Amino acid sequence: MRKKLLAILLLVAMLFTLACSPKETVTTDAPDKENGTDDQAGEEVTNDGEKHLIIAVDPDYESFDPALAYEVYANMILHSCYDSLTIYTSEGLVEMGGAEKYELSDDQKTYTFTLKEGLKYATGEPATAEDWVWSIKRAMAKGGNGAFLADGIEKVEATDDKTLVFTLKEVDPSFPTKLTYPFFALVDKAIVENNGGTNDESDAASDYLNGQSAGSGPYQLVSYTPKVDLVMEKNPNYWGAAPFYDKITVKHVSESASQVMMVQTGDVDIAMNVDAEQAKTLETAEGVNVIYCQTLTMSFLLMNKDPSYGPIADPKVQKAIRLAVDYAGIQDLGGEGSTTPVSPFPTGLFASGDPLDVTKAQNVEEAKKLMAEAGYEDGFTVDFYVPSSNVEGIDLVMLAQKVQQDLKAIGIETKLIPEDVMISLETYRNGEQPLGLWYWSPDYPDNTSNLAFLPGYTVGLRANWTEEMDPELVELGKAAGSETDDNKRLEIYDKIHTKMLEDSPFVMILQFKSQYATGDKIKGTDYNDRYKIDLPLVHE
Repeated sequence: MRKKLLAILLLVAMLFTLACSPKETVTTDAPDKENGTDDQAGEEVTNDGEKHLIIAVDPDYESFDPALAYEVYANMILHSCYDSLTIYTSEGLVEMGGAEKYELSDDQKTYTFTLKEGLKYATGEPATAEDWVWSIKRAMAKGGNGAFLADGIEKVEATDDKTLVFTLKEVDPSFPTKLTYPFFALVDKAIVENNGGTNDESDAASDYLNGQSAGSGPYQLVSYTPKVDLVMEKNPNYWGAAPFYDKITVKHVSESASQVMMVQTGDVDIAMNVDAEQAKTLETAEGVNVIYCQTLTMSFLLMNKDPSYGPIADPKVQKAIRLAVDYAGIQDLGGEGSTTPVSPFPTGLFASGDPLDVTKAQNVEEAKKLMAEAGYEDGFTVDFYVPSSNVEGIDLVMLAQKVQQDLKAIGIETKLIPEDVMISLETYRNGEQPLGLWYWSPDYPDNTSNLAFLPGYTVGLRANWTEEMDPELVELGKAAGSETDDNKRLEIYDKIHTKMLEDSPFVMILQFKSQYATGDKIKGTDYNDRYKIDLPLVHE
């Protein structure tokens, strides 16, 4: 296990660089608007010399109001149009955004942010800390999907034009990460108020914000036609470094095959939704780069700890199942870039454990011995639930069938029960599935989100894993969720990884990869788990 903060940060950066690298080396320098030329392939240039980036995506967005939007591709758009106090990097680190710095109080509950000099809206008007307070209070009053991120805030106030102070109810080491979400973005108070905006429940500005932005980011949303496209243009009054492209069009293209064709013909510069088989074809296509990325989404087995569900609750049986799984074979199904976490804390987040060594993790003979010791030498039959869903291009039923085959080798016969995800969610959340294959992605990119898998926590209780079953692990979870010293956090999480690998009702079987394609002249497209691609950094 890694013990030093510096080593962790370097390794995380290396993992993301390797996991998200195209087939040719792509530089990640910041875009330089002075170095672009108007005749490069893959770049649409208008008659007046405007540089135009075109992206194809099968979108999930429902709103472009920062107070309401929480979907993946909405984050990609809003990050381009609005400033947040902190930003998330493609290396999995949190850096300053609209804030110059922050200070943490001795009791670790008060964050004091100093805003950067020159911060101003797209209108050219200056932005103040009081404006940011108004923006956050408006978002909290709207109560959108991201509102839970603010649950720990006791109060937020501006002490002067450049100083923003958050007082938390409890210590929360993940708070700077949560601030990377558009829920906490700065909106132009004057424009929003002129279009029905308030910072209470009477706010009516969402319709306006769904068609055009009112922020201080490098781009402005200028039009949105549902099911067709959206257009962003460079903010002429942006206070930071100007982005490379003058205009970005995001086209709604539902079919991945159409996206593949469009990136090959140069009709789009980036195709976001490319499946694994299409990626293999594109690897040999002229003028196209394929970028493989490791996401933070994991699939796992849930084994119910309630004895009323039969032998599956026996700790020796659960350990036998852990040893019986063919992790290497499952990674083959997942494709290039797939990995397996050692515990429910995905690779790519600070304080995660090293990935599981799949060449040593399977031991069928040892699993059979454990089954015999538990009194089930002749095996048993158990219901095995799985949502009939496709996650990051992988069929979950296919994964379950692979596990079904692996467990048969140690005498466990599984009755596979594929169900629509909305139907299966009910019994899963109620802790009524003896054995299940599920998937999970952190609510925010910090491992405090994944403490949900511990006994007595949300996901832990779905396996009927209660606090009294492992008080030591419960205390470790409390410590991890309240420690702000990074070195101490590493030590605590190392203990959690070790304990959960040895004995828990969860078996992590796969961390999903993803892939997308770009024109070979397009650079700065490193995968970012918060924004998919940090569009203001894209250049040629």
